[in-house]
Amino acid sequence: MQRARDIIGLPVIELKRGKEVGYVHDLLFNERMELAGLLLVEKNFLRKGKYVPAEAICAIGADCVTITERVMVLFSSLPSNWICVQTGKAHMQNRMFITDTGEQLGFVEDVYFSAETGRIVGYELSNGILSDIMDGRKMIRSAPNIKMGEDTVIVSPGE
Repeated sequence: MQRARDIIGLPVIELKRGKEVGYVHDLLFNERMELAGLLLVEKNFLRKGKYVPAEAICAIGADCVTITERVMVLFSSLPSNWICVQTGKAHMQNRMFITDTGEQLGFVEDVYFSAETGRIVGYELSNGILSDIMDGRKMIRSAPNIKMGEDTVIVSPGE
């Protein structure tokens, strides 16, 4: 199990030429909450965003990410239902995590995923810095009863 925060910032190395092609700016997940790619270049006024699709990733290590070859896809071709961890207009970080009965559990601070399957396995929640110091952060395991809404993440504990 790996945290998204530990992957963001790692260099990306192309194995074919042994060349560094960039750094991980964010992780992209599809509608099934599976790793779909790594954002290397963020979109801004002067440049188009680019990502490496998950199929090109060989390994996510402690010190770098290796890819088979330099395969960059324009961010504009990204499906609209994909979501990033901390960038973009529909990112996961800082989203409110609530139950369907109206209880607020905290705000998404980080995402845990399986490097083998690419699936999100859990969410790290924060209730603010003071609460984090006093009580620690909560970990909510991913389950089919978790729905990613436009502004919140909703869990149905009764299901």
